[in-house]
Amino acid sequence: MKPAIFISLGILVYAVFIVWHGFRSFKSTSESSEKFFTADRGLNPFVLLCTTSISVFSALAFYGAPSGIYKDGIGFYSNTGGMVAGLLFVILGYRLWLLGKEYGFTTPVDYLRSRYYSDGFGLFISIVLVLFIVPYVAMQLIAIGDAVVVTTEGMVPYVVAVAVGTIVVSLHIIGGGMGSVAWMDTFHMVLGFGTLITLIVYLTMTYFPNGGFAEAVAIMQQNGTYDILSCPGPNGTFNWKGMLGNALTGAIATVVWPHIFMRTFVASSKENFRQMSWMMPISYVLVYSPIVIIGAILAPAILGKGFAQPDNIVAVLSTQYAPPFIAFISLLCLFAFGVSTADSLLLSASAMASRDIYLHHVYELKGRTSDPKQVVKFGRIVLLVLMVVTLVIVAIKPASITDYAYKLSSPFFAQILPATVFGLFWKKATKEGAIAGTVSGLIVAIIFTFFITPPLGFSALIWALVVNTILLVAVSMFTTVPEEIVAKYHKRIDSIIYSGAELTSLTDATIASVNAKAADAR
Repeated sequence: MKPAIFISLGILVYAVFIVWHGFRSFKSTSESSEKFFTADRGLNPFVLLCTTSISVFSALAFYGAPSGIYKDGIGFYSNTGGMVAGLLFVILGYRLWLLGKEYGFTTPVDYLRSRYYSDGFGLFISIVLVLFIVPYVAMQLIAIGDAVVVTTEGMVPYVVAVAVGTIVVSLHIIGGGMGSVAWMDTFHMVLGFGTLITLIVYLTMTYFPNGGFAEAVAIMQQNGTYDILSCPGPNGTFNWKGMLGNALTGAIATVVWPHIFMRTFVASSKENFRQMSWMMPISYVLVYSPIVIIGAILAPAILGKGFAQPDNIVAVLSTQYAPPFIAFISLLCLFAFGVSTADSLLLSASAMASRDIYLHHVYELKGRTSDPKQVVKFGRIVLLVLMVVTLVIVAIKPASITDYAYKLSSPFFAQILPATVFGLFWKKATKEGAIAGTVSGLIVAIIFTFFITPPLGFSALIWALVVNTILLVAVSMFTTVPEEIVAKYHKRIDSIIYSGAELTSLTDATIASVNAKAADAR
């Protein structure tokens, strides 16, 4: 059997397995939106760690990181500023987890809308996040499609590959919700790490049998690629400003991307949450180190300088320099990374569309009672719609959409960070301040991404966050927070943290009262 045929059949079998795994839980997840979107807040620390980590390590990380290192140097490794996210989860995530337990929050919008007592602000955030999730999901699937074409030597056409990937991802979520996503992510995390180690061991033993990495580095000195191991790198990209921007992007994105933000609400206990938080830096090192070795040492030593297909480094090393079995598991690894990020993103988009837009505005604000089964049904319908939209994007592969999505995704998602942080720790953070800061940050991100070169060499993300923070603080100083909000989000949570009090099941009467007062004022 030709290797391409073997790989193609293997991917098909694996795709069927993923769909089956999701639909195993179809009946049980149909009964409760809490179960569908949060897995009943019952994930253990290892599963929580794996689903959070691999949702960060997307298909773009698996293929893009080695490519980025090969092209711009080892300074790309600064992106592991995401390791700091583990500490940020300890600081920010624990309070968010408490609030989720206390008030039933599922999405970032749940928290932001309630903390800033503004339905309009919540709706705005929902729309922005959903709009930028879909094209980023499309990019994951495009990466999978391109890799399948290379790995199968064109036997599987691009359109077929991306169609299968999109349908598989969507059906897996529709079937099992967060529980299925989390457990499959755990399997994919183990698979991904094992695959990277296997590829590294094989390439090192085969092509550098006499000295391992030292031999590879010596070859790099001879073939003109040694500057990849230096900073700022061959293109001068990673000076201290470039590394700072890259590190901040990694750290911030890891916390406030919608699908990662939602992970703060699904731990089974505070002990499990804290265990996950402290283990995150370790998971980053474990996964990112093999990626760096491939991009910074093995690829330059084997492929030499000026390789014509830098974006396909992993695919080429797997198919042309390794046996078919390793090519197959490498493609599975890419599939795993891409699927695990895409399904988490789509689930978060479905949660925000169904709960924060449909449920909140159609039912809750009108005093109507919703059926949990109906919410899940609507969430699944949203997923089908998102599947169709994603299919169109990945099929036509519009350069403008994917390029804009990539450039703006992290800067846009990052703009909810100031409102989140100040909302958690500053009693005086107001609705007006949050709106002014968030909107101005989005505008600055657009301007410095497409129209004006950011001053002083700092990225658009950094400048947008600076403007966002300044305006949030300034406007909040001249406006007032309702005492009910202070009591709910600061006094209540502080009393739990500092007294060790047990969480109780509270109603949302306080926030309802605040919203009613706001409606009367309008």
